[in-house]
Amino acid sequence: MTKLVAFDLDGTLNMTHTYAVAAYQEALKELGAGPVAESVIRSRFGAPFRDDSLFFLGDDSEEAFRRFYRAVERHWAPLMREKAQTYPGVPEMLGELKEQGYVLAVCSNAKEEELEDVLGVLSIREYFDYIQGLTSRQDKADSLGVLIERAGADWCCMVGDRFYDREAAKANETAFIGCRYGYGGADEFGDGDLLAEDSVEIPGLLKRLVFSTPWLKPWQRP
Repeated sequence: MTKLVAFDLDGTLNMTHTYAVAAYQEALKELGAGPVAESVIRSRFGAPFRDDSLFFLGDDSEEAFRRFYRAVERHWAPLMREKAQTYPGVPEMLGELKEQGYVLAVCSNAKEEELEDVLGVLSIREYFDYIQGLTSRQDKADSLGVLIERAGADWCCMVGDRFYDREAAKANETAFIGCRYGYGGADEFGDGDLLAEDSVEIPGLLKRLVFSTPWLKPWQRP
């Protein structure tokens, strides 16, 4: 039986603010859209990049998106390679889950090549069996569904810090663990959600969910 655990990246495994805040601030300054408060930038972590372009520039054109993407990328890559780090205990937590027989994946609203780059810098790529980036539908629920089919999962749990992750889990009828230590607000989780205050709590929460949620494949088409 395949027990799949799909992790969001930003705010779940990766302390994205260590480099992304500065990258966004510099890019927006270049584009004449700054200054923007750090709290506002943090609130956008986890959103599709194309949505960020509209949010910060107020322009949903392809040209605006490309200008925004190029400006952020100029600062993002060097800062990420210099400053990226995981949340405390993440490598140990991932190693524990692998030893317990879980199949691990990353499911994020980013391109797969970008995910590979970040995971390599964080030195945690070795723990993951699957890397799932954003699909052409620009929707995390679709990305999670594609990942579940790729893995042939009998059971799945989405682990993340934002409402995008919770909605993806709900749409695919999978279990969910919310990460309170990430970038999401308290109102992004439901009363019945299991929440991790620290990454080291995730294995224990998964054990509870495996025994309390059905081993079904509602995502498979007849």
